[in-house]
Amino acid sequence: MSIFFTSRQLILPAISAAFEEALCVDPKTLTDLKKDAALRTIQLCHDTAREFNGWRFFGAIVIALVLLLGAVWTGKHNLSDISKTLMDCFSGFSGLVLGLLGGEAQTS
Repeated sequence: MSIFFTSRQLILPAISAAFEEALCVDPKTLTDLKKDAALRTIQLCHDTAREFNGWRFFGAIVIALVLLLGAVWTGKHNLSDISKTLMDCFSGFSGLVLGLLGGEAQTS
């Protein structure tokens, strides 16, 4: 499941539609088979390419900032146990976001 990189459309229906379209074409009407196959492949790759979802990343940044500001605020008001817990949550959440972002970027 991708969180920060999403596809414009579902992959399996796009592949199925590309196969169906290719099977419906009369081979006698094709002039350059390799060129047509290359164009269809490029179109399929373009249709199913994954794109960066900035809104989800912005939401993750907002959550991280809320955790960090909560940790700072509770630390200033002598709530050290809550501050430490919030700082640990901030560190864990930030690491999770960066890990997901890096992993998804490699696969896309």
